[in-house]
Amino acid sequence: MAVSGTKSAAVSGSAVQPSATAKAKSASAVQQAVAGYAQTAAAGTPSKEAANVRISPKAKELSLAKAAIEATPDIREDKVADFKKRIASGEYKPDAAKIADGIALEAMKDELATTPEVALQ
Repeated sequence: MAVSGTKSAAVSGSAVQPSATAKAKSASAVQQAVAGYAQTAAAGTPSKEAANVRISPKAKELSLAKAAIEATPDIREDKVADFKKRIASGEYKPDAAKIADGIALEAMKDELATTPEVALQ
């Protein structure tokens, strides 16, 4: 069973918390991006045209966020290994009723998203 979705989060009760590994990778990616910006600024501008180009603070922020997201894995190998171990040992016992409720809820959401007039009947 592959656990995916939120790229760098561990579910704890109803709250989603980033894992320590994801935090470290994100921090590293942010530091690398900041260092890259510093090197670019220190190198100077190669031409008069380039001197007029400015990157907005929002663009820099989005670039840093993108780098942090790209540094996180799509599949949390630690979670996958944990679930494999728990399934093999018989310790993991999913609640079939909760799974069925979740499937039904998602199906209703999908139906309402594609045909909102159904909710008005």
